[in-house]
Amino acid sequence: MVAISLVAVVWLSLDVLHNGWWVTADEHTSALVRDIGIRRTFWPKVGVYAFTQLGARGTILVLFSPFIAVLAWRRQTWQPILRFGVALVLLTATVYAFKYGVGRAAPPLQRVHAQGQSFPSGHAPNSVLMWGLLAWLAVEYRLPHRLRQLTGLLRYAAPVLTCLAMLLLDYHWLSDLIAGFAMGILLLRVLHLIFDGRLGHWGDGQRTRVPGRGGGDRDHGFAVPGAGVRR
Repeated sequence: MVAISLVAVVWLSLDVLHNGWWVTADEHTSALVRDIGIRRTFWPKVGVYAFTQLGARGTILVLFSPFIAVLAWRRQTWQPILRFGVALVLLTATVYAFKYGVGRAAPPLQRVHAQGQSFPSGHAPNSVLMWGLLAWLAVEYRLPHRLRQLTGLLRYAAPVLTCLAMLLLDYHWLSDLIAGFAMGILLLRVLHLIFDGRLGHWGDGQRTRVPGRGGGDRDHGFAVPGAGVRR
């Protein structure tokens, strides 16, 4: 998935900058979405818009901050807060570097280097990265079984629903969303790599690893690369 995501980000970026095949597909998709007209109808728009909040930075901060703070306090560790902070820095730096570098305008205007911020979508990588981090923490700190199941489901459902909602409201081009989704996968992998070393031990006075287990907790079929088990 990481290799495919890297290829997707590079391919889509070059295609958008050179007015390639994806640009044509974007225009056809956007025209189809405008014909459906969800954005012009109040109640359907409100319902669909609610799903975009699964990837909105403000909503993520409001929902996740209390969870992260309580988890850190109860387990007497800075790790959840540190990982959340590093994830925000990675997300902001990477996404806005692409946004300002490409400068793509949002639908229906198809232009690059136009001081736009459409490529890539910020909601998509935010949703992939943050819900993935939440599921990682839930497994690693052995939170209640049902909570681990819920976060394991949301780590996949939230990004898909976010992208679908943004597409149906014509807020982003299709390639913006695919590139953002792929970028989220890459950033989540980078976050795992960062905390697989010494930084993953910092501020964690009660960290223990299960003897004989490599770097992953595969409880309930949910694999977390590079993550130890916390009790």
